[in-house]
Amino acid sequence: MIKFKEARINIDFFKNELYIIVDMNNNNQILILGAGKVAAPLVKYLLRKKYKITVASELLYQAELIIENNPQGTAVEWHSDDINKLHTLVKQHLVIVSLLPYHLHLLVCKACIRNKKNMITTSYQQAGMDELHSEAYRNNICILNEMGLDPGIDHMWASQMIDTIKEKGGKVEKFISVCGALPSPESLDNPFRYKFSWSPTGVMKASSSHATYLKNNTIIEHDASALMKNTLLLNFEGLGEMEAYANRNALKYISLYRIPEAETFFRGTLRYKGWCEVMDTLIECGYLSEQSFPKDITTYAELTSYLTKLENTKYLRDHFAQKMGLKTHSSSIMSMEWIGLFSSAHFSPSARTPLSVLTNKMLSKMKMLPSDKDLIVLNHQLLYKLPNGTKKLLSGTFKLSGSDNENTAIANTVSYPAALGAELLLQNKIAHKGIIRPFYKEIYDPILKQLKKDFNFVFMEEELDPNKWSSNW
Repeated sequence: MIKFKEARINIDFFKNELYIIVDMNNNNQILILGAGKVAAPLVKYLLRKKYKITVASELLYQAELIIENNPQGTAVEWHSDDINKLHTLVKQHLVIVSLLPYHLHLLVCKACIRNKKNMITTSYQQAGMDELHSEAYRNNICILNEMGLDPGIDHMWASQMIDTIKEKGGKVEKFISVCGALPSPESLDNPFRYKFSWSPTGVMKASSSHATYLKNNTIIEHDASALMKNTLLLNFEGLGEMEAYANRNALKYISLYRIPEAETFFRGTLRYKGWCEVMDTLIECGYLSEQSFPKDITTYAELTSYLTKLENTKYLRDHFAQKMGLKTHSSSIMSMEWIGLFSSAHFSPSARTPLSVLTNKMLSKMKMLPSDKDLIVLNHQLLYKLPNGTKKLLSGTFKLSGSDNENTAIANTVSYPAALGAELLLQNKIAHKGIIRPFYKEIYDPILKQLKKDFNFVFMEEELDPNKWSSNW
């Protein structure tokens, strides 16, 4: 039995339904696992709202730093291999927010199910979670995944737009969604036209992953060798022409978005034009490989020549361009030369795979500077048909800029949906149980409204000429 010491219970009747909101003044309410850069806005928001929270991190000082001595917050040291402590922490809280790396979510999910606690994650639903749905449902708990930006806000806004179309009797024929976390235009000062707020490894791996989508009723699959060669071009006011490459497996979202009639369904990652060409070259020559190379290779030029089976001479740059079928002044060659992949400089001996050599170099030369700002761009395009046969094109664009490299748009857009979701769970306002994502109106409607009201997020929607839809999509 759970005892609520000095609990205040408010009972209100709305439309013959009983809602009980428990304000637990002396019990910890929310456990946040992880204290990285994304955690700070979430923690600060919850503390402003007077929730009692615990932040658990491998590095205790990081948790203490974001709590800022607030008496409502507690910092604890916790390591992911300490399962017993995880269960103890979970048992002491009502809602668990996991900001941990993707591969640890299943571990936390099992602890939440065992202790009958609600949980939120901001990243993609980890494989294996679906198998726990029945158990979570029986325990009357909600494991709410994909509550960040992408995935997260993209799902909620798309679901809202789709439901609005369905209310008119319309059917969505084609759906395209793209999202990018980018440096703002004024911070573009390198030929890659990209910068990193933290480790580039995740971005690089996503740039070489397998992707699947639906295009004109045909399933399209791209492996790493084809991913960056098949891009979608879009134009944004103030940003110009940008490009998107396919983002993982989009097919599973057709049923989750409840639009089985869709002929085209594409989810993509948005970048400034030029990025995909450079990534394609790096993939093709082997720089995204995680296979170790011989120990006698210690310089960037030696590694580049080893990967391409070229002789390491002072003409390596030109020979590389010729072998790859590129012009010496192409974006790929200029970018590789700028970052130093043709140089005789030595890289760190701890880097033993091409990917680690590349990401270390990227982080040293492409890191967000204190004065840099980031930019979030999210765009949905829905081509739909009304009952009278009229076709319409609904476009939605969301942009948000950060203040500097500490107060970033990416941190705000990932963390605020999770914080608002935690509030809904504390207030017992999510009826759906089991392993779920935020496709339901009871979730997306209040969260999108609050993002607009409290955080000034602006979701711009407009009807466009349906003839503007690209004929080959």
